[in-house]
Amino acid sequence: MEKNTHERYYTRRMNEPIQQKAMSRALLWSNLLSEPLFTLYGFIVFILYKDLGASAFQIALLTMLKPVVTILSFYWSAGLKGRTKKLKSNVLWAGFLMRAPFLLCLWIDSPAFVIAAAANYMFFYRAGIPAWLEIIKRNMGEGSRSKAFSISSALGYAEGVILALGCGSLLDKDPGLWRVLFFCSAVIGLMTLVVQSRIVIADVGERLEAEERLSIREVLVRPWRDSYRLMRDRVDFSRFQWGFMVCGFGLMLIQPVLPLFAVDVLGVSYLEMAGAVSVAKGFGFALSSPIWARWIDRANLFKMASFVFLSIGLFTVLLCFSVWSIVWLYVAYFWYGVGQGGSHLVWNMSGPIFSGKDESSRYSGVNVVLAGLRGAVAPPLGGLLAVVLGPVQVLGIGGILCFYSGVRMLQSKFVRAEKEKILG
Repeated sequence: MEKNTHERYYTRRMNEPIQQKAMSRALLWSNLLSEPLFTLYGFIVFILYKDLGASAFQIALLTMLKPVVTILSFYWSAGLKGRTKKLKSNVLWAGFLMRAPFLLCLWIDSPAFVIAAAANYMFFYRAGIPAWLEIIKRNMGEGSRSKAFSISSALGYAEGVILALGCGSLLDKDPGLWRVLFFCSAVIGLMTLVVQSRIVIADVGERLEAEERLSIREVLVRPWRDSYRLMRDRVDFSRFQWGFMVCGFGLMLIQPVLPLFAVDVLGVSYLEMAGAVSVAKGFGFALSSPIWARWIDRANLFKMASFVFLSIGLFTVLLCFSVWSIVWLYVAYFWYGVGQGGSHLVWNMSGPIFSGKDESSRYSGVNVVLAGLRGAVAPPLGGLLAVVLGPVQVLGIGGILCFYSGVRMLQSKFVRAEKEKILG
């Protein structure tokens, strides 16, 4: 028995480099093949309004559905602990179901269908994250994991910038092309399933847990109860989440006022806004992601998160400077891309890092549900405050929340603690 255990251990250690390279390739191709549909998803509101003649109520309905389905996606990954065999099927089914409705765009193009397809996409996009991150964690070491994740994200983001400009140009010439574009991008996205299905998940020697037959009430309540206990028992993880919640709330608060500020205060053109949002922000994200990845492997996670929050807060200050020169608009969005590069990495890698040797899907699930909660509250509140106070004032409030979160995180006792002691 002991001999077999040692043999499995040494075999696993010898296969680690091969497994990590295979996982790195799978991660890269998953990002590149998923990006076309993700990019087109950003055009849905414009397609609904310009081509399908959707009403203001229908646009508002889609906006409200996004955070709601994000919260509900929490249930998709609940109960994964101790069930390695379910990880891959969880990811594959989520990947298939989120893309499948867009295959029907050639034949069904009503506003109601597009809204339902968009909400479905967001549900399964978020739902598959915890299991996918757990697969990455098991198949890659901590150092290579962050590097591979950041490089694949940066390349995917750069691809998205090019696709956004190209798709925007095509839709300007023929708005009806969105049907073909969505169909093709869904087909390309489904190729991701071929890549992910070939992933061999590393065996961590977990103890198999028997399947439980739960009541409907228990199914609905248990994920929330388990998340509460996790936040209660892991003070470091709870402190990190509250810091992220405050900064994330400030960032979501300013989202409704960004177009108002650009149009009503700055009076920028479509081309200028596209250059800022797509090009400048894209360059900031792509160039900074490898730097953030090197830092996350060496620095304390709380310290890195505090600099991410401060970077996003600085974006609001630089954006306000653009009232004097349009150059500041590009500088601001470049810096926003830098902050987003760090935020994307910290948000996704925090679950695998905090979980240590434990199952990471519970930790990543908390990330997802809290993102949905702040997405449900902050944007409507930001829109209301913009009407009452004005866009510049709301930018100031959002920036203050980001700065406050960054400073408080930097002052946390966990910043001074050693990484190994914090993360077990």
